[in-house]
Amino acid sequence: MASFLLGLAWVVALVVMVLVYQKGSQYIAFHARRRQTGCFRAPKYPHSDPFFGYDLYKQRQRALREGNLQALYTRDFARLGKTWEENFLNQRVLNTMDTVNHHYIHTVGFDEFGKPSTRAKISAPILGNGIFMAEGAHWKQSRSIIKPIFARAETGNMTMMAKHVNRFLGLLPRDSNAFDIQPMLKKLFLDLSTEFLFGESINAQTPEEAPTAERFLQSLDESLMGWNKRRQAGLLSCRYAFDKTWPEAYKRLYAFVDAYVYRALEPTKNPTYEKETTGEKESSPDANLPRKHVLLHDLAKHVRDPVALRFELINVFLPSRDTTAALLSNVFFQLARHPSYWTQLRQHALSLPFDPSDPTSLSFSTLNSLLPFRHVIQETLRTLGPAGRVFRTARHDTTLPRGGGPDGKSPVFVSQGTIVCSLTYHIHHDRDIWGEDADMFKPERWTQGNRGGWQFVPFLSGPRVCPAQQQVLVQATHLLLRVVREFEWVENRDEVEEYIELQRMAIESRRGVKIALIPKRGHNNRNRFM
Repeated sequence: MASFLLGLAWVVALVVMVLVYQKGSQYIAFHARRRQTGCFRAPKYPHSDPFFGYDLYKQRQRALREGNLQALYTRDFARLGKTWEENFLNQRVLNTMDTVNHHYIHTVGFDEFGKPSTRAKISAPILGNGIFMAEGAHWKQSRSIIKPIFARAETGNMTMMAKHVNRFLGLLPRDSNAFDIQPMLKKLFLDLSTEFLFGESINAQTPEEAPTAERFLQSLDESLMGWNKRRQAGLLSCRYAFDKTWPEAYKRLYAFVDAYVYRALEPTKNPTYEKETTGEKESSPDANLPRKHVLLHDLAKHVRDPVALRFELINVFLPSRDTTAALLSNVFFQLARHPSYWTQLRQHALSLPFDPSDPTSLSFSTLNSLLPFRHVIQETLRTLGPAGRVFRTARHDTTLPRGGGPDGKSPVFVSQGTIVCSLTYHIHHDRDIWGEDADMFKPERWTQGNRGGWQFVPFLSGPRVCPAQQQVLVQATHLLLRVVREFEWVENRDEVEEYIELQRMAIESRRGVKIALIPKRGHNNRNRFM
């Protein structure tokens, strides 16, 4: 017993020595930097547990379970200012909703910040070292390959989009009864993303393939839920060490993707493959339609290792499926609660010279120019964006431009290893930018001049801006245009008015999106879309 107590005392002493050393090193580094730049420390969260910050961790976990994490951050920004410091399990974290700091982290000081190592380790089983997690030369190489593929696909995949949207329209209820549109949108964008990424759709919207697709969706959702639980737990993710459901789920995801990877790598061994596929057209009676771009085929020309190729695909697949489905679910959530905008969109849609039987009549440039639709989508991204937080780690001692001093306008010291969290949700709800009605859904605010730049960053900005952002916006516009043409009205059928968050790859509605669509008179025939 005595030896045990002695050993415990040594462990405690060692922990205390490490903490004292960390605090002393940070103190010396701060004062050295202060002499150079005049920086200050950010305001500190008033922890009841100042050593590990477990009090705030427990509050965050409860907020995640209750679906109001953003509201918890809103409370803390209101009382501490736009940049403040917390202790997360003995890890210094700076939270900021200041656009100047966000711009510095992701553009001017891009090389001073990297992906947090703890989050990278937690994410490794599902994302590996793909573009989403990669750093340095590897990230630049992945980016140089993937970004041009999305640029080419923006104009080449409209026929594919129309095919899956037609199927979706044929499945929408036309009896004015309540239904949840969120899972239907997930299946639609699962079909779209699998065809774009792998060259063939999983056909989740068809009755023949629905059982297979449901099993895959379950594996996908379990993978994302397990990943998110561990991300939120941080260093305490070790408590899930004996949870076997997550490894089983992501291994099923591996198996699904690997089947396509090995099929793609075999033909690309042929040196004439690129020449043979350059002129490949999407299967269609019209040989003049643009080529269908398949991301896997293009990637396989550059990435020959099957594991590396698998992770690159998963890195693109997860956000491409989740982000657009979550965005459009949130669009319908907002329109069901503000149906007057539905009427405006419908009037505009019906004025367009559009032939539903001709997919080329809705071109990329046409969809990109439909400002009333763009304003509704942008306002949804602002009020209920699929992404809420972006984490980076300081590679060395540095400063952020604002947040220190009595007025919060002086530079803020950031020590090496500090995690910096940019909260895009709160940038988009900043009353200094958006006015006192910042929390209200008002698409007309986008007619009042340019709201771009660093005030509106749903796809991030700078070197790591989402390469698929134009594709997401155009797909969302296409789908919304087609639905408002078919239905005269939308109604909310959820007894709960407020938005309850569910954190996965993207933030989505925990309660789904329960609505009713009222069809135009005399047009209840869904078979023309099947």
